[in-house]
Amino acid sequence: MAASNYLVTNPTDGVWIQVANEYQIQKQLDALAARNPAHTPRSLAVKAYIGVDGLSRSAGCQALFFDLPDADAPVVAALKNAGHVVVGMTNMHELAFGITSENAAYGPVRLPGHPDRSAGGSSGGSAAAVAEGTVDIALGTDTGGSVSIPASHCGVYGFRPSTGRWPTAEITGLSWTRDTPGIFARTFEDITDIDTLITGQPQPTSATPLRIGVPKQLHQALDPHTKRAVDDALCQLENHATVIEVDYRALLELTNPVEAPIVWWEAPRLLAATAAPVFDTTPDDALEQLAEEVDSPDVADALAAALADPVTAADYATAQQDVVTARNLYAALLVQHNLDALVFPATPAPAPVIGSQGVVTHLGQPTAVFPLYTRNTVQGTVLGAPMATLPLPVATGELPVGLTVQGARFADPQLLTTAQHLQSVLNFS
Repeated sequence: MAASNYLVTNPTDGVWIQVANEYQIQKQLDALAARNPAHTPRSLAVKAYIGVDGLSRSAGCQALFFDLPDADAPVVAALKNAGHVVVGMTNMHELAFGITSENAAYGPVRLPGHPDRSAGGSSGGSAAAVAEGTVDIALGTDTGGSVSIPASHCGVYGFRPSTGRWPTAEITGLSWTRDTPGIFARTFEDITDIDTLITGQPQPTSATPLRIGVPKQLHQALDPHTKRAVDDALCQLENHATVIEVDYRALLELTNPVEAPIVWWEAPRLLAATAAPVFDTTPDDALEQLAEEVDSPDVADALAAALADPVTAADYATAQQDVVTARNLYAALLVQHNLDALVFPATPAPAPVIGSQGVVTHLGQPTAVFPLYTRNTVQGTVLGAPMATLPLPVATGELPVGLTVQGARFADPQLLTTAQHLQSVLNFS
């Protein structure tokens, strides 16, 4: 197979930070041919947060562009060994500190088909590369919704495995409590195949009838376009499964307050460890230098605030205790109602307009972008739960809407089986 077949020859502005050259692609093809000459390689994009041999793990930050790994992250190595070819590194919200992927250095990641809208973030470039058809699949990462949100905005399938189930080595991080790599694809079969490749766990056969929970609080205050698509899906689902409304208030009262102290304790330490060898200085000095050199104003402000008012050890310890309590409560809720999964809109509204400056009009009111678009996903990332996002049917030309299916922690194969059954029931295209 010729390398030219895999070159990204006309990279879309904003989607890519770096594309692989012909030599880099041919080297991968030769290695694949030596292992399995009959296999047809598939194209893979990788978020610029994940280590790929010889390509920049910049985290969307020009100051870190020369973070050049000499080995693949385990998730990348697994996919390469299975016949995937890395064709480039995708754009993202700088340092993964946001959900719009409006990057001051590399440009905003635009939603394919709706260029005035954000592709979501922080893994926006990976979702957009799949949505525009440039690659078969793409790797992203997820801390607070960075796979689920772009998958929903871009109308592609996304999967965030349980935290700790996929390896995180050689991946720049924000939170060891919440981070995980994830995947985007145009078919759900690709999602399940990739999960099996990385974990070795086969997907069980479908178990029906299903019992599905609808968390009441995650279905409230929805944009009319989102509400219509989700309500239509629930109406269809009720014909094929037992659907139960569940009160999620107690869980949200535990998960929402802990998201910030966990990230703002862990992220400075992880980013300092990443930046120190690049800047050839101590971690403390590296973090200060990084804060000075980031290009995106929102990220610069966030880092400056973290340095000026760090999270205390006591607050972090309390947050971690609440995480344990929340995870136990979540497990009990699923058992109490005998639920196979929860379903809810990935985001309360479709993709925002680029250049919104952090505020959009939602239900007639000015609303901050970050808390609005992470409202439904934060809880699952704190819980460490697996989440699969499915594109709902919408009329041609309308903005995509995603339905997230969330399961029990470390029951990912069962969650994927449930999500695949829902896909068939709801006749997704």
